[in-house]
Parts: sequence; C-alpha cells; structure tokens
Amino acid sequence: MVTAAMLLALAACKPDPISHLTDDVTVVTKTPGYISDNAAVCGAEVTANDNGLLLELGVCWSKGEKPTVDNQCSKTHKCSQPYTCFIDNLEPNTEYHVRGFAKYGTEYCYGDEKTFTTLAAGSQTGFLTTTPAQDISAYDFVTGGTLVSTDVNFNFQHYGICISQSPNPTIEDCEFYVDEPIYYFSNPFQLLVSGLYPNTHYYYRAYMAYGEYGNYHYIYGNILSLTTPDAPLEIELYTYFPYYNWYENSITVQGYMSCNKPDVINEVGFCYSYSNPYPQYESDFYTIAATPSGSWYDFESNLFDLSANTKYYIRSYARYMTDSIKYGNMVSVDTY
Repeated sequence: MVTAAMLLALAACKPDPISHLTDDVTVVTKTPGYISDNAAVCGAEVTANDNGLLLELGVCWSKGEKPTVDNQCSKTHKCSQPYTCFIDNLEPNTEYHVRGFAKYGTEYCYGDEKTFTTLAAGSQTGFLTTTPAQDISAYDFVTGGTLVSTDVNFNFQHYGICISQSPNPTIEDCEFYVDEPIYYFSNPFQLLVSGLYPNTHYYYRAYMAYGEYGNYHYIYGNILSLTTPDAPLEIELYTYFPYYNWYENSITVQGYMSCNKPDVINEVGFCYSYSNPYPQYESDFYTIAATPSGSWYDFESNLFDLSANTKYYIRSYARYMTDSIKYGNMVSVDTY
C-alpha cells in the first residue's frame, strides 16, 4: 500500500540526479578533505520536511561525472546527523567525482557534485604522516606515525607500520607489518620494526585501520624508504673444559666458533700459558686447530710437551682479517 507520505516523497525527490534540490529534501555534499594517494574524507548532510521518510544518508563516487548509488557508495541509516566517511581503495593521481545522497521514501536524492584528485603514490598525506626512521641497524629500526587531524572519529581499531622491498607497501601486499590494537595508541605513535636483512632497501609507511572485524579499511601515511647498513662482524667463541691425558702428558681441549661472516676468519685455535691467566696469541703458546669452513664450527687440539704438576691456562681464539684476534673464555687444568 502506498501511503500519502510516500506519494509526497515520490513527488518531492526525483530519481533524476540533476534534481537534487527540492522543497522537501536538501542534500549537501561536503568538500572532500584529508586527501591521500588512495583515500579521502567525504561526507553529506540532509534536511527534510518529514524525517520519518529519511532511510539512508551517504556519499557515492566514481571517476565519471554524476555518480549514483549504482557506483561505489558508503552510507548510514542514521540520518539525523551529518555523515562523514573515508572513501578508500582509490587510484593515485586520479580525479574523482563525489556526491552526497539521501534515500527519501523509495527514491534517492543527490547533493551537489564535488571533485578532487588523489595524490601521487606515496605522497605526504593530510591525515596521517609516517615518521622518518630512527636508530637504524642492520636488523631493525624505529618509526611511527602522526594522526594529523583528531577532529574526525572513524572508530579506529588498530594501527601500525607495513614494510616491503617493493615501492608501494600495503597490508594486502607487504612482506610483513607491525600491528598494535588501538588500546595502546598514542599520538604520535612509535613502533620497533625488526626482523630485517642487512644491506637491504625497504619501503615503509604508517597505517590506521577502521571498520568492523573482518571488514577493515586502511588509511595510509606517506611512503618512506631506507637501506639497512651492513651487519657488524659478530664472532662468538667458547672454550670447553679440557681433559688431561696423564699417560702421555697432554691436554685435549675443544672449542666452538660462530661467525656471521665466516670468510674473514683466517684460523681458530688455542692459546695457553702456565704463567698468564689470560694467554695471548702474540706472547704465549698457541696451537692452530683449523681454518673454519662455515658459520658454525667445532674444533679441537692436543697440547703436548707440558710440564708436570703445573696449572695451565687455556682459551680459544680466532684470527680474522689477517691481524685481529678474538678470544673465548678461559679454562684451566692441572698436570700431574
């Protein structure tokens, strides 16, 4: 049954998009703002003689003129207050047309048409900015983001940083991301990005996620990039407790070495002395055990021609880059 009010709605609001202003319904399209390379903040508000007939309020957009609800749109059923939303998944450096709309009875009324152009990919945005990296190491760095405007509330759910070796990282195609629930949010926020590779170029950007679980929308900050430095040389040496072979008056000692750049290791072995608790390669006895062939290496030596009834101090060593020496822990053993 068609009521008298419904007939008035049909008469007041034409389906023709050009007839967006009537005596009964007025839809105003807000000027788009906080434009980025993939999103913008848009909105609309409506006034009507009979608010009971207002069923929807929203915005629609397209690359062509006069967008309608048959194009992309975002809407609410709460028509008594202005509606604001992000429109996202836009293409960079592209002109878009946007209009507010209201469903009045069974028909749609449209507001005035606005246009805007998205920024170039990765450009500085008006809503969220990415913080330049700090404390950069071969494996991690610190970055974050700043929510430029706090006067627009979109029920943000989580925030973070997405990272990729490709130039345009997003949540959908980044190599990995650092994410936190909105409970921990402070403006500006700061996060540690770890798990990186040395001497590698990365692109990164801040993001904010809004919407409902399972249907999040992402707003991104500008893209920044950096190259992680080469990893510092890391050598780990350990001297195992030796044992004394009394029948041949010798000591068998074992060691372990790990190194992230094994090609720089010239040799590994053991220094030993009966007078110096911390025997030196340059001034005390030493025995060469091996030239390592990998990043992890176990090695062993036998020390002969020892004095009886004497305490010997022993520690492993690695000679690297020709003239540099790295020592392991010291152990001692008594001969009989």
